[in-house]
Amino acid sequence: MDTKTKKIVGMIIGILLVLAVFYWLSDLIVYTLVAILVSMLGRPLVRLLHKRLKIPSVLCSIMALVVIIGIFSLVIWLIFPLFLRQVQQLADIDYNRLSADTSLWVDQILSRLNDKGISISKDEINGYLFSAVSQLWQRINVESVISSLVGKLSSICVGIFSVIFISFFFLRDEKMLMKMLFLVVPDQYVGRVEKVAKSSEYLLNRYFVGLSIEVLCMMTLLSFGLWICGVDNALLYGCVGGMLNIIPYLGPVIGTVLACLFAIFNNLGLGISFDLLWMLLKIIGVFVAGNLIDNLILQVTIYSNSVKAHPLEIFFVILISGYVTGIWGMILAIPFYTVLRIFAKVFFKDTKLVRALTKSI
Repeated sequence: MDTKTKKIVGMIIGILLVLAVFYWLSDLIVYTLVAILVSMLGRPLVRLLHKRLKIPSVLCSIMALVVIIGIFSLVIWLIFPLFLRQVQQLADIDYNRLSADTSLWVDQILSRLNDKGISISKDEINGYLFSAVSQLWQRINVESVISSLVGKLSSICVGIFSVIFISFFFLRDEKMLMKMLFLVVPDQYVGRVEKVAKSSEYLLNRYFVGLSIEVLCMMTLLSFGLWICGVDNALLYGCVGGMLNIIPYLGPVIGTVLACLFAIFNNLGLGISFDLLWMLLKIIGVFVAGNLIDNLILQVTIYSNSVKAHPLEIFFVILISGYVTGIWGMILAIPFYTVLRIFAKVFFKDTKLVRALTKSI
């Protein structure tokens, strides 16, 4: 076996080992990646406190974590009471009136269908619905659902603690991640990898800070727009829609659908009427207008300028990532593509395609 073949075989084995590590330690890797994100958001504050006020790095790290946790806690504190109010409104619905209104609408629809020669009785519809609900209930194992919820809750608690713990050390020693990376990098590539890491950190910091600003702007814009239109629980709908904007392109659609579902549940007590339809049209209009502003102004600034890539290039990257790996791929597409571009520029700068894709960085 010649030297070139040995290198190819070694590279394949190395890639397989990395994939195996990612598979078996997927949770730990996810915690570490989230901790890296948290440390990127908190590092500017740590540097400011440490250099300007001469506060020890340990205290700076704790203060940065407190600020980040405080912001998330504030958002939850604002949303959670609104969510409880939504649940209470569902409990207060007059289901007898709702059933009567629904029955009236069904009678009108069946009457029009019968006029068109389509014969469907209400008993057939009721029988089909009863059968569907019965089959669904039989498939639901309450014990397994509760066990799954308890397990998920435990995993979330462990994940939150792990992220905070790892983030603290990344914030306290900003070179720790670099040191960990150098342990698995051959000596001849240390200089190049260090250059990739520094350039990636710079661009990713710009991206995540910009993304945080975009989410806050969209939460404010949607909440204010819904409030102006007289929509109940405008803050809840706006915050949910704004937070879902972290999912490029698909997030606004999900946010609009969820806001409409919340509004339907919230207004069921009024019965099925054209007022409900008008309410849904106002919600859709606000979300469409808000996301037009987001697409034309905010996303162009953040997704394109922050990582120094063409908007069309970013669009194709997000589209391909979503097709291959789903929603998580769409969320992580831009950070991953940013690191990949920098890596390609450092290691394959003589390639024509690489020069074309990385000429702006």
